[in-house]
Amino acid sequence: MKNTKQRGAIMKILEESAEPVGAEEIFARLRGEWPNLALSTVYRNLERFAGEALVHKDVFNDGVVRYSLSGEHHGHYLVCTGCSNKIRIDDCPLACLEQGLAHDTGYEIEGHTLTIYGKCPECARREKKEQRKKK
Repeated sequence: MKNTKQRGAIMKILEESAEPVGAEEIFARLRGEWPNLALSTVYRNLERFAGEALVHKDVFNDGVVRYSLSGEHHGHYLVCTGCSNKIRIDDCPLACLEQGLAHDTGYEIEGHTLTIYGKCPECARREKKEQRKKK
């Protein structure tokens, strides 16, 4: 794949992001530097990066596809249903299950996704406090 300045700028945003980023957020960040950039160009490049396994695509409960750089290992996330904060789980809790399924079924497993939803400690405290007020 040819390395263009726009592709480099998209990759730089992904490198600097602590959590997965959506195409529209990337587009908004680049808009000042690249006034003629089209949102479709950002989407096309992200899909190409995903096809080349340079990035991972994650879809959270809000339905937005977000992208993060591929590393040695893929990641999973804990997502707060209150504030949408995301915490990456670097170790894969499904690796053994995946290997066992491959062995038992003969499938050549190509990948999986896992996202766990719940309340972060701050949102859980806030929710409990609000429930006490209602009583």
